[in-house]
Amino acid sequence: MKLQLKITKTDGEVTDVTAIVPDFVAWERHTGNKISNLSEGIGMEDLAFLAYSVTKRTSENIQPFEGWITYIELIELAEADPKATK
Repeated sequence: MKLQLKITKTDGEVTDVTAIVPDFVAWERHTGNKISNLSEGIGMEDLAFLAYSVTKRTSENIQPFEGWITYIELIELAEADPKATK
């Protein structure tokens, strides 16, 4: 399972990220929910934590979630790259 996300920071910087298995496991640990619960709906904190997990996994010197989220203006589901499914 992969989920494409677009992160827009308050300074206007836009980053596309892809949540993968380690990020979903981190989300399950953070929320206490199972990934199958996402089919019932996904909240903003769910998207934010998945985006944070990807950023933390792929970047150095990232601050804790509560600090990181204060610099985020928008998190959206991004369009999947059709070439990635072939």
